[in-house]
Amino acid sequence: MTALRDKIANVVATIAPPGPSASGGEKKNYTEALSHRLSKILMEELQGLGLSGVIAPDGDRRDKQFMGGYGPKGVDVFLSDEKHGLLLTSGVKGLLFDPRKNLKNRYRDMVMEALELHKRFPYAVCGHLLFIGKSEGYKASKKFGTVLGEAVALLSNISGRARPDEAPELYETMGIILIEPGQPDSVDLAPSAVPPELRGERYCERLFMQFHQRNPFYE
Repeated sequence: MTALRDKIANVVATIAPPGPSASGGEKKNYTEALSHRLSKILMEELQGLGLSGVIAPDGDRRDKQFMGGYGPKGVDVFLSDEKHGLLLTSGVKGLLFDPRKNLKNRYRDMVMEALELHKRFPYAVCGHLLFIGKSEGYKASKKFGTVLGEAVALLSNISGRARPDEAPELYETMGIILIEPGQPDSVDLAPSAVPPELRGERYCERLFMQFHQRNPFYE
């Protein structure tokens, strides 16, 4: 966990955060830059666990596109081959600024992403890592106590797909981490308000184990 946290903290330290008067576009660009760098970290972590074929698209080209159940779908981190098609994927998305406003929309996007991919590749192991602004995550939510609590409630509903014949809109696993823009010491991979099965600290290990449970003969 410490090594992974250090990698993420180093990324946070190297990307200048948007200022207080930054536009929505500048905030979006910062979040996307951080998402791209985190994708590279996930790729390295999964490769280190033994999945050497895992890829994260380079920054100079669009995300890898796979034909889903209803049309093409971009993926952030993936493992595929010519025989089986898509075998594993991880989305990486962030809600650093005003997540209360955007959380439900992002939740719907994640549901549709899993549905698209599993409809075409029911055996694929699909995960999603969501990073939330730390101070924003602890803001009040009427129904769930905090914004982070709301994220946990939503993601718990679409995580834990154990078998290929289960609902395609579910993910095999998901992960939540907290990051305060521009503050590397803020990185929290295991927030106490997040249950162990949704904490980012062992997200890659969960993906890896689920992949090999579903593909015991893969080499």
